[in-house]
Amino acid sequence: MDGQWAVVVGAALGASGAVVGAFTTWVSARLQTRVQLRVAELQHTAAQTAETIGRKRAACSDLVLAVDTVRRQMRKVRRHLQEASDDDSALRAEQAAVHERIREAQAAEWVLRLMLSDEEQLAVTGVFDAMYVCHEALMADVDTWLATARPGEHREPSDAPRFGGTTAALQARMMSFASSAHDRLYSHSLPGTARPATQAEPRPEG
Repeated sequence: MDGQWAVVVGAALGASGAVVGAFTTWVSARLQTRVQLRVAELQHTAAQTAETIGRKRAACSDLVLAVDTVRRQMRKVRRHLQEASDDDSALRAEQAAVHERIREAQAAEWVLRLMLSDEEQLAVTGVFDAMYVCHEALMADVDTWLATARPGEHREPSDAPRFGGTTAALQARMMSFASSAHDRLYSHSLPGTARPATQAEPRPEG
């Protein structure tokens, strides 16, 4: 009996060991699966975040470039006044081009606004308010200049003073927006992403 008992006890212990081993393997597999799922979730979230940031970067860049295109087109109208060109049809074409560039900037504006919080949108509003002030001042200068003589008659050069007095504010708004967007969307620890200067002298208008 002692020998048989030993065999039974040995078999029981062996079976218990197999059960414990199987249970341990099952628990380990579940933990490993959970870890893998968690890693996959983190990777998916990181990929989504990177995609969102990439889209915001592109939209911010498009907006700044669009507003700068408006600014440069308005300078062409101002140059027409400074050179006292008698070609009124060219002036009308330049004005129409300004309006077209503004519509393009507005399209870029709304693409970006869909991605921004209410607080972030205040910066966009500031840029466009400054752009509209510039445009209104330029149109007032054009009207004043045109009124100095009849069509086809020579007009004296004008520096478009009202427009010139608004350009610094627009450039400052653009620089502030670019700086804040850089802070939000780029990591200072990455090479090649050093923060741009926040204090920039306005470029001279020509």
